[in-house]
Amino acid sequence: MDAEQPLNETEALFTEESYDDRQFASVSCQDAELKDIEFFQCRFDGCRFLRTTFRQCRFEQCVFEKCDVSLLKVPESSFIGVRFLHSKTLGIDWTQAATPLTLAFQWSNISHSMFMRLSLQRLEMVECVAREVDFTGTNLTRANLGKTDFLGSRFADTNLSYADFSKAVNYAIDPRTNRLKKAVFSMPEAVSLLSAFDIVLK
Repeated sequence: MDAEQPLNETEALFTEESYDDRQFASVSCQDAELKDIEFFQCRFDGCRFLRTTFRQCRFEQCVFEKCDVSLLKVPESSFIGVRFLHSKTLGIDWTQAATPLTLAFQWSNISHSMFMRLSLQRLEMVECVAREVDFTGTNLTRANLGKTDFLGSRFADTNLSYADFSKAVNYAIDPRTNRLKKAVFSMPEAVSLLSAFDIVLK
């Protein structure tokens, strides 16, 4: 398969209904729709799925490394134990996906994505760029969010109990409107938690 030639026809890209323990390298696909395909323990290396729609697909224990899946659409698709490493996952509305949803991100750019009202307990989002991400009403209990940049991200009615923000930066979290029981923060960034109060720091 020519890695430089974008594929727009679904049948030209995936001809089987189910893939188990397969590796896909340098696959390029954009503005296409893939439907009712299952991937079990598959690996995607250096693939591009720009503005691609995965409709009613299933990904279980899969890894995306050095991939660009920006503006991916995931209506009714299932993601169980899926990891994104060194990848771009910009502008994805994860609320369209089937639940439960178990994801992990490391060294990835997740900016402009939406996770509103999802249950993402123990989510891993480590050493990522997560700017302008919407976590409104999201359950992030025991999430590992260390060393991630949350500039402009929205936390409102978010459950951050036991979440770990160690060395995370640029978050704006109002303790009055979010649950922070036993959440972990690092200094000096943790001082930003006081910005919601009418106080003077010296």
